Amino acid sequence: MLDRFVRMLMGRKARLRSEVEHGSRLFPSRREQAAFRKLNAVAPLAGEVNKTPVRVVTHSSSPLAPPPAKAIVYRETVLGKDRRVAGYGLSLGYKINPQVRAASISIQRLYDKVLVRNLHDMGIQRLLVHRQAFVDVSVSSLDMPFLAEPQPQGIVYVVGTNTQLVANQESSLAGLACLKTLGYRIGLRAAADDSPGMTAFLELADFLFIDIGNSDIPVISDQIEAALRVAPAIRFVATNIRTMEEYRVCANLPFACYQGPFITSREKLDAPKMDAGRIRILELLNKLRSDAETSELVALLRQSLALSYKLLRYINSPAMGQAHKIATLEQALILLGRQKLYRWLTLLLFTSGDAAGLDWAVMENALIRARLAELCAQHALSAEERDELFVAGMFSLLDVVLSMPMEAVLKQVSLPPPVDEVLLRQQGKYAPYLDLAIACEQSDNENVAQLAQAVGLDIWRVSVFHLDAMLWAQQVGE
Repeated sequence: MLDRFVRMLMGRKARLRSEVEHGSRLFPSRREQAAFRKLNAVAPLAGEVNKTPVRVVTHSSSPLAPPPAKAIVYRETVLGKDRRVAGYGLSLGYKINPQVRAASISIQRLYDKVLVRNLHDMGIQRLLVHRQAFVDVSVSSLDMPFLAEPQPQGIVYVVGTNTQLVANQESSLAGLACLKTLGYRIGLRAAADDSPGMTAFLELADFLFIDIGNSDIPVISDQIEAALRVAPAIRFVATNIRTMEEYRVCANLPFACYQGPFITSREKLDAPKMDAGRIRILELLNKLRSDAETSELVALLRQSLALSYKLLRYINSPAMGQAHKIATLEQALILLGRQKLYRWLTLLLFTSGDAAGLDWAVMENALIRARLAELCAQHALSAEERDELFVAGMFSLLDVVLSMPMEAVLKQVSLPPPVDEVLLRQQGKYAPYLDLAIACEQSDNENVAQLAQAVGLDIWRVSVFHLDAMLWAQQVGE
């Protein structure tokens, strides 16, 4: 049966490609034509107008030749059972009326093609050695050749909706079977009610996404049990988790992954007391800010056996490339240097808590935010200012980890005035870069474009920086 699906798919590709590449005869209304023009203006379909990329000069030391398709890719973190980042849900950061997009085959395919080709041209595979990319695509694109352009490792194509799948059962099954044969994995979205005709699709699926925001526990349990009867090896992903309370409920159900804004949500920022380990780290940060002598830093480190052990383990790790083992704290501090020590201690603030939480996941988000802001400012700010901007990016999520209001956090540590200004009032010379980095976490392409223009960058450059920051944060967290 699989061979038959693949042969049928191959026979339809030439005709379907021609329909997309030769105008808008699939558009039944002026409204849809207007929507197509609006989306195409922001992210033109690659290769349809100009075959030669336009050289765009930015703040980079060398011109970057972006592909014609330019759009911000929006990421949403997906956690695994171990509370670490397992992957990212990736979508095109461009808002268009969902009803219009769903009504037109051409708009669905255009949207998917821009997303997939952006990911491919950005080099998404660099990120997927130990991570997964959950990429939303429409049923209409299942037999389009552009889905096979990225290398399949780590790519999960998440398909909806079920009614479209069933309505086009033969061609949809053929498209999914072909993608599975090529090595891609498949995700489906569970419907709120029973969807007759989904059995064959569940047998092909690797993941089933369940929106917990629109269901109660009995309904979710029924969905899980029904899916397991058909596909015992399928894995479940809880989506639309907004609060830590919802996450804790989902953690007691047989979900493999968790997705939603709960990771960085600010709930009950009223912790009565900071743990001793983090207090010690803040003391060291304050000593560094006051240019304390190395002997003072060593004395403070020796008061914490755990902190001393972590520092020596870090300085002797293979990543540091030391030819000889470093045995003393004095040697470690000299070799590491104050700037790197400051960054290392900042990372420890996220992972030194007494209680197990989502600290590692929040830390990775903070690392991406800090590194992206730093990259965007690399030709506009001095090295010292970029260091301060990086610290601002890290501290911008420290209130979430410490469960304290930002004002209370900043009373515990001495930071440069521009860092305090951007964290407390979102103002000052660092604000445009931090705002841009935060906007890249949100599905708002127009806002990102405006913020990027304000600091002299084009959105393709920001997209590349974004992926670079994600890869860097993954490496730092390993």
